Amino acid sequence: MHVALVIDPERLLTDRAAFARLAVAFAADGMRVTRIMPPAASGHEVERLLPVMAHDWDGSPLFKRARLGGLVSALEGDRPDVFVSLGARAFDAAAELAEDLESALIGTFATEDELAAAPLRRWTRHLDLVCTSTGPLAVRAGRIVPPELVSVIPVGVRAPGAAAVAPPSPQSIAIVGKARDDGAYRAIFTAIADVAPAMPELQVAIEFPPGHDPGLWRLAREMEISRLLNGVSAMESVRPLALACGVFIVADVLHGTRPIVLEAMGAGRIVLAADDPFADYLIDGVTALVPEARDAASWTQALTRALLDPASAAIGAEAAARTAARFGSARCAEQLIEACHRAVRGPVIPFAAPGA
Repeated sequence: MHVALVIDPERLLTDRAAFARLAVAFAADGMRVTRIMPPAASGHEVERLLPVMAHDWDGSPLFKRARLGGLVSALEGDRPDVFVSLGARAFDAAAELAEDLESALIGTFATEDELAAAPLRRWTRHLDLVCTSTGPLAVRAGRIVPPELVSVIPVGVRAPGAAAVAPPSPQSIAIVGKARDDGAYRAIFTAIADVAPAMPELQVAIEFPPGHDPGLWRLAREMEISRLLNGVSAMESVRPLALACGVFIVADVLHGTRPIVLEAMGAGRIVLAADDPFADYLIDGVTALVPEARDAASWTQALTRALLDPASAAIGAEAAARTAARFGSARCAEQLIEACHRAVRGPVIPFAAPGA
């Protein structure tokens, strides 16, 4: 079987490691894998052994059909049996390629924002399957396309379990988010300022991606915590450092999943996150700490518990076990591989038994 993985440039920034493991798992299963992704997006040495075709998602819309036509011409001699899209922008391209080449089509989505942005209704008659990373996302997808076309199959992450990774640094925090919500960051910064006196060696790795609110640095200085902050543009760029932190704070509502957060949970780190209706894996007091409200007092209470209460380690251990069972990359890859086989085979046609 020939599988084409069509990879969204935005998702590539956060999911590159997960996508690489998925591609290698497909190849290990005996599938031929072609990746369609942004130009100059090189990866790990093993990953680079797999064929790549470049596609410019940011080029002029006027020449979109011409760019896709070039891909169709290049693929006609070895037509993929199934196109698997990874991300909203990738879905539209994968759908057009699948239609032109008469291939099966599977779309995968990690957040509600991706579902809302993808033209699913337009391509419903060509869809074989929509894969979502959580159950609530599947329910949402089932309101856009027929529910029988929807299944919960995450891309999956490396989840070795808490016992298989190095113990976390006890006075360290990683904060992931878009850094644009002043109210949320004000509450989180207040919580850090409240616990800092009890933790003289506290250090914070904080994500300040392109487009972040520059006023947050001023806010940190006003609260006298700027000396604790170590800014990075993307937490994935410092993955080993981030996953060494004992506490992971999710500053924005994810509306689904993000691999670096799942990896932290898989490593037994304690995650603090606001209530998220699409993140059913974040269970307060079981797999994460979810502040009762988005105010400073609630965040301070949760952060104090995560950093200073030894009993909170049980939450990290439970999160590691559940993440490995539900989001482990090997299991998720097996599910997606089977979905590809079903999409190519088509539905089973029942035949009446002789004499019936």
